[in-house]
Amino acid sequence: MSDKLFKLPLFAKTQQLQSIPGEDAKRVFMITEAIKPQPEKSMGYLVEQVSGRQVRIHAWLAIGGAIFTCDEPIAARPERNPDAGMAKDDDGGIFFFVRAEGRPVKAAHFTQREKDGRLTVSSSMNDLGPYGTGAHDIDVMGAACYLTQWMLPREHGESMPTLTVADILDTLLESSYPDALDALVYRGGKEGASGFERYASRSLAQAGAELVRPIAATHDIDIRRLSSTGLFWTGCDKRELTDEQIDTIQAVEGALNRLVFAEHCLGEDSSPMVGGLTEGACERAALSSLCSFASVAERLMRGCDRKSDYMELAGAQASRGGEWDLRTRFAVAAEGLRAPFNFDYAFNCDAASGVFAVQATVPVAGAYPFQSEAERNDARAAYSLRLAMALAAVAFGAGVGVVRAIVTVRERNIDGPAIVSLEFSRQLFAMQLMPALQSGAILEASLSPGELIEAFSPRALHMETGELGALLPVEPIEAPLPDRSIKMAGDTRPLPASLVEPLRADLVCDLDIFDTGDDPLRDRYREISDRVREASAPEEEAPVATELADLIAAYDAAEMLEESAARPLYCVNMISRIIVSEHDDGPQTRFRKIPDTMFDARSMLCRIYREQGNLEDAIRLGEELVRLAPTSFTAYHSLALALREADRMEDAVRALLDGLTVAADPTDIACAYYRLGFYFWQGGDPSLGLACYAMVKPGTYFYGEAQAEMQELMQQSHLSRRPDLDEARALLRADGVPVAPVPQLGEMAAKAGIALVDAGMFDAAHSLVHFLSSLDVAPNSFDVLASVRRSLVQ
Repeated sequence: MSDKLFKLPLFAKTQQLQSIPGEDAKRVFMITEAIKPQPEKSMGYLVEQVSGRQVRIHAWLAIGGAIFTCDEPIAARPERNPDAGMAKDDDGGIFFFVRAEGRPVKAAHFTQREKDGRLTVSSSMNDLGPYGTGAHDIDVMGAACYLTQWMLPREHGESMPTLTVADILDTLLESSYPDALDALVYRGGKEGASGFERYASRSLAQAGAELVRPIAATHDIDIRRLSSTGLFWTGCDKRELTDEQIDTIQAVEGALNRLVFAEHCLGEDSSPMVGGLTEGACERAALSSLCSFASVAERLMRGCDRKSDYMELAGAQASRGGEWDLRTRFAVAAEGLRAPFNFDYAFNCDAASGVFAVQATVPVAGAYPFQSEAERNDARAAYSLRLAMALAAVAFGAGVGVVRAIVTVRERNIDGPAIVSLEFSRQLFAMQLMPALQSGAILEASLSPGELIEAFSPRALHMETGELGALLPVEPIEAPLPDRSIKMAGDTRPLPASLVEPLRADLVCDLDIFDTGDDPLRDRYREISDRVREASAPEEEAPVATELADLIAAYDAAEMLEESAARPLYCVNMISRIIVSEHDDGPQTRFRKIPDTMFDARSMLCRIYREQGNLEDAIRLGEELVRLAPTSFTAYHSLALALREADRMEDAVRALLDGLTVAADPTDIACAYYRLGFYFWQGGDPSLGLACYAMVKPGTYFYGEAQAEMQELMQQSHLSRRPDLDEARALLRADGVPVAPVPQLGEMAAKAGIALVDAGMFDAAHSLVHFLSSLDVAPNSFDVLASVRRSLVQ
């Protein structure tokens, strides 16, 4: 305890705390802002009255909840992590933490009163006395927690049991996957290890954790936590792994996730302290998850009663109970389904008939934590049945019109052999199965697979067992779903009325940009392209330029004979096709697809002319490309490069800015910002150039070059700090540079994509849903819409 004392001003304003449990009642603690200096954004100092106006400083309280231990006034916020304080978790929950062994440990949790922001304790490691009930301001609650959870226990020499299950699990993300597993296995074998550490070590060793290292030595593998479920997930490309390697990955991943389930089972409101857990309690909690995970089926079946974040997307409205509504609701629930073994899944449905078909994966029997082969086989069969039940509940919860759900469970991979296939009817599911679930009967671990099947009352079941109860391959139950695999080019159905005017099209086939049947000179162009790639000097490309010009002339001649009044159009992707209304003469305009080669040949000849110094013809071809493809970034890029070579920098910048308004592909967007970064830098605006470079995202083709040029720009222009993404976007908007993809693209993709899905025009909608999945349009939209997109492909 510090000997430093400070005298409060005569009329100092203070807020005295109530008596702290277990402390001398004569000790008086207060919060005061009367001591100077203090940093900005301060709630004051936590002090202890020694005598009269003499006080001892214990900590400084920052606005926002951070608390820094100190024994004298400070002028500025310390440049270190706080010793304790209030914070929010990813779900918005408020907690008090103390910093132990360099890491924050949650010591108390709170609810917050909406009307005044006051906090009420929901759980706490130590007794908070009078602050354990009622609602209190954040400064008072923070000070009380600091005293009870941090300062006073340290004064008493108490070793606080701050290590939680969450702390141990978090260490798995701090090093390479094999090293993290080795550390956890080793930790449980040390003398004095907690019951949880011993169980974690044993279960991981039994699952084959030591076999992960040789797999990681030859494959790109890491471990992650899913934000949607909090479970561990192994990042890897299963197509590169053998069946035995996949089995190991799934078994170890399952062992880790049972630890997560045990954590939630043993801790009511927060992660339990490992010191208070026995090995037996941990094992019982982990094994119970193989049955208890399915308890969510009751809630999942009521999914359609809740508001969907996907019914209205980027200003577009879906039909209640339509294809889009059902598919997004199913994907949201499936992505959030917490199961001890992560599962791949695929689904399809028909809103009109109310039928869902779902496929999901389970690991082989060896992944289940039991001693005998018969026990493992029974556990796998029971788990497969409960997983099928939970997914059927997800299907029924997608819409009140869903009356049948066919769920097929496959071994190891989504294309693996079917081992269980069930058909559920909504009526029997709701009237017979749900009451048994609500009573807890279906969750009993003692139930055999046969007893579960009897309780499920499926309309149909394909399931066969062999020696020792092993599941054998079966023929999956066929779902009566319509065939909607027709391609755009051959789809002559009328478009939904709401899309005819904005898409400037009447039939689905009018939207096609992929069919190559209209490209008679495609092979000839490919032959020329191969020769261009083989050319080692510009002069070798001269004869090729003539052939390309002849090829273009042939297409132009064919265009002159075209009888259709529709405007010729090239689109680099489906987003380019659906935004044409921004670049035409009005609602009566119609478009027809031109052969890709007609565009590609011009693009290649434009580049050759530019490299040869024939800039006049290069610019002419660039302008032709923009006329043929006014909604495709590649056209504007070709024109910009030619203009730049002609020293028409302002025109080159304008071409790229125009291109950014239609750019949807990440590579196109990165290319635009990379070029603009250099152009603005060389044009005398290094700050704007730096902002453009900062917009080139990692993983794109231009990222490495952008980083190198950014460093050179900063050195040359004496700029010490690169902007983060938010700062870069703000700088671009202030200077009139579009932030791509611009919002209008997402709005049009949502309008067209939702309407096409609801109309059952899946091939036309597929690319649009893929684009929407790349935007942050709704919670977890990347995974949810990726799942919906896959469901559109039969």
